[in-house]
Amino acid sequence: MRTLIAGYRPYELGIFKSSQPEAQVLKDFMKFKLKEYIDNGTEWFIIQGYTGIEFYAALAMIELREEYTFKYSVLKPFHGFDERYKEDDALLLHQILDNSDHHQFIFDRPYESPRMFPMINRFLIDHSDQALVVYDEQADSKTRFIYDQMLELKEDRPYNIERIQFDEINAFIDSAYER
Repeated sequence: MRTLIAGYRPYELGIFKSSQPEAQVLKDFMKFKLKEYIDNGTEWFIIQGYTGIEFYAALAMIELREEYTFKYSVLKPFHGFDERYKEDDALLLHQILDNSDHHQFIFDRPYESPRMFPMINRFLIDHSDQALVVYDEQADSKTRFIYDQMLELKEDRPYNIERIQFDEINAFIDSAYER
């Protein structure tokens, strides 16, 4: 089974440094969720290499490899999509790519127009069996576009979408951390 992961960018969550405690909490949450997916048959995880939820998931995957067997792929949308990453984020992406089992570009060329994004989303959905999406409609983000496209395509074929909302993350925090 192939699981696509998508979600918020860090600035959409008020996270501006990877050293903020919120970043570690989200990495722990993603680790918790990934274990569930591995236990339920996920053999491949797929991310695009965006900062935020995808980075937290990838870093959790790197740690989980010590005790679980699975693979992950980074399907970068197009050449240069990460050119504006801060130095720390660029180094993290390099680490994520180095530890991945597969990485390539969806479009083997630079960005051309916004029309590329629905095609990128379609490619990702077509090459996965299910999705784990961190997206709460109360806090809109770019994640809405891939989530809406998943819902549309789900009408034509079976495609499980688990949408994580802030309430679930808060419940995880309450149960995982002592207050």
